[in-house]
Amino acid sequence: MSNKLEGFSSSASSFNADMDFAFWLHVWISVALFLSVVVPMFYFAWKYRADKVKNEDVGNLTHHTGLELTWTIVPIIAVMIFFYYGNTTMQMFRTMPAESQSIVINVEGSKWKWKYEYPANASGYVHKIGGVFKKPVMDENGKVIEPGTMGISALYVPVNTNIILKMSAPLDDVIHSYYIPAFRMKEDVVPGRTTKQWFNANQVGEYDVECAEYCGTLHSYMYSKVVVMEKDEYNAWFNSTQETPKGNFAKTGDSLLRDNGCKQCHAIEKDTRLIGPSLKTRFSKEQVLDVIKNGQDQFGYPMGAMPAGLALGKDAEEIAAYVAGGMKGQQPASFSACSSCHGEDGKGMGGMSPNLVGYDATLLSQVFKHGKEGTIGRMPAYPDMTEEDISLIAEYLDKNK
Repeated sequence: MSNKLEGFSSSASSFNADMDFAFWLHVWISVALFLSVVVPMFYFAWKYRADKVKNEDVGNLTHHTGLELTWTIVPIIAVMIFFYYGNTTMQMFRTMPAESQSIVINVEGSKWKWKYEYPANASGYVHKIGGVFKKPVMDENGKVIEPGTMGISALYVPVNTNIILKMSAPLDDVIHSYYIPAFRMKEDVVPGRTTKQWFNANQVGEYDVECAEYCGTLHSYMYSKVVVMEKDEYNAWFNSTQETPKGNFAKTGDSLLRDNGCKQCHAIEKDTRLIGPSLKTRFSKEQVLDVIKNGQDQFGYPMGAMPAGLALGKDAEEIAAYVAGGMKGQQPASFSACSSCHGEDGKGMGGMSPNLVGYDATLLSQVFKHGKEGTIGRMPAYPDMTEEDISLIAEYLDKNK
């Protein structure tokens, strides 16, 4: 997928013919009204310019009934045509088909990905797919070394079928806008609300989805696709447990970090282009000092809240340097203020408190469950992350320490 809006030349849904007719009707009537004013204006300005008209030839015209009726009636007719086609087109978009005659899919938009949840199939299995668009890798001159990939973040639908999208965003997120140019369809996705839109795709193919509301630094990479399939092919996938119709994507720690958007903020190795800390080490020195100074009570560990100010001055500096360095080398005596909860090895006393050394499954479970407020901002919770997924991520991070 390229970094540009695509699909304006496509006509792939039941909306398109009426929408395009209304659009071009508005354009051409507007052009006609514009020319009806501007062309005579330039003509009369040229014909009656000062060097061509004598003062004694200038008359005083009080009114012209026919002209006055024309410039009143014609715009009224144009405005009523605008209203009629605008209203009927809006009703077409806003009048939802019956849910019993449609497929209802839940869509979540969050920084910076789209996720889709289907209704349960005959065996009770619920397809939950989606994730982030993997950005292209570029060199220092902007040349693409490795193209981006959609991963599993596509919406799969059958052709000639009513699709109702129920869209929402997490409460701590921002406004997004789900836009499919090929379907002439766009709808805002608002935190704390459920907005709805529908379409009926009449052509098999793949169509771009973009976020049309600026939502932050990676707004331009908030891509997805709608993949319109033959009904038999769609039904065969829907009634299976395959992750996508294109086959099961192998779940790895790396792919889970990518598809859930973690790599949009965090890198395994240090990367100054990303706002989040490296996932190779738990803390930077500045982060440790911030937690020592302000305390922390975000994860709900059995040992409870960590109070602020357990170490000060030089002691806090020593602890911060030791923890940020991966707890290697000579342990400072001041670390005794931490070891009573985190253990002598800093690994959290078997899940009783946070692991200071690395991202084990217990720590990751708490982070994904509760989210986290840090020095760089708020990390949202991921309530749909399974324990199996968390274990895979923890294993992957442990291997890359």
